Amino acid sequence: MLLAAIITERSLYLLCLCARLTGATSYGEVGEAAFGPWMETFISFVLGIFLIFVIIAYMVLAQDIWTSVLKIAFAMEANKDVVLLVIVIMITPFLMQETLHALRFNCYVGFSSVTVLCMALVHHAWKTKTSAPSDESPDTTDHLLWWTSDWEDVLVAFPIITLSFLSIFNVLPIQNALLRPTRIRVLLTIDGAMSSCFVLTVIFGVAGYIFSSSQTDGNILNNCHAESDIFLFLGQLGCGVTVVLAMPMMLLPCRASLLEVLDVLVNGPHKTPVEKEAEEESQTLLKEKENIPVYEATHPEESVSSVERSKVPITDKTLVHYTSTLLIVLTCFVISINVPGVATVWSIIGCFMAYLFSFILPSVCYLEIQQRYPNHSLQCTSWVWFSWILLVGSVVAGTACTAETIKRLILQ
Repeated sequence: MLLAAIITERSLYLLCLCARLTGATSYGEVGEAAFGPWMETFISFVLGIFLIFVIIAYMVLAQDIWTSVLKIAFAMEANKDVVLLVIVIMITPFLMQETLHALRFNCYVGFSSVTVLCMALVHHAWKTKTSAPSDESPDTTDHLLWWTSDWEDVLVAFPIITLSFLSIFNVLPIQNALLRPTRIRVLLTIDGAMSSCFVLTVIFGVAGYIFSSSQTDGNILNNCHAESDIFLFLGQLGCGVTVVLAMPMMLLPCRASLLEVLDVLVNGPHKTPVEKEAEEESQTLLKEKENIPVYEATHPEESVSSVERSKVPITDKTLVHYTSTLLIVLTCFVISINVPGVATVWSIIGCFMAYLFSFILPSVCYLEIQQRYPNHSLQCTSWVWFSWILLVGSVVAGTACTAETIKRLILQ
């Protein structure tokens, strides 16, 4: 878990470096600056699909958690699909938001809520190990396995652990939203987020494992008998709030990525400042060779064609914004009510796609930017070596983890 946190933190800052070197404002634009328009379309489209799977996983969790909460609190057997539908309707105002800044309080409330469940698990882990087993608590008398003897288990577990730190799709919007996005402030923001998530995740995982031992389920809430314990009930309630508030924060980058693809198809590729500078330099050199006078516009508007001035980004159109949101939510809802369990979804999206977006693409983009724009590259070679190590390691690990997960899914 420590390894996953460290390499995720470094890869997040690596993507921020790519954006700072090129002037890109999104993940897709970084890819466009490195490899051209096709890479922007590829990254944005696949990232949008990836985030759809993440939203589906959150929906599956939400319906399981809140169905259990309603059963405990009101002694009612609610239909899971109806519960999920009500949840989606209730959070619709959050789903329609256009910026992460508008959802900043979701982070604070969500983190505080999941901390309640973490504290409840710590309390019961301590209680379980210091008291005799009962009918109401899991049997944890068996030996705790602190390190697996089967490396195939590592190949399945590590991608899921990596997912707990996955935030590559939101790091550039956060960097853009900072008032003074200096390297120090960006690093402090990334390190603070990674550190707090690491501490909470370690405590959460260790306490849950001590509490349930070998009977630990893919969803730890299935091991919690919340109907007979107020602490576990409050923890489950807090986890439910966290999952629900996390859905809008996944939907926003998902919608932005898919609309970026649509905007490229309609209005053409998004040129980053470093690309425009390179094009201007090449045009100037060409004209100087051919002895053609270089025209300098008197007004900035003269350098922009009437066609470019008339182009309106797809994301600025209200109808497109609401329609795309509705389509994404509807798609995720339909799939989530037909998925067998959240562990299956986590396994699928935690394999090669997580490695691709978190580690592989940032490293190849940085290496290409260093070669393509030497005037904007860093003199420090440590990031180049890190990028190569990250790239090779991620490809090997991603391939192995994906093969193992597919094998287990087939056997099941």
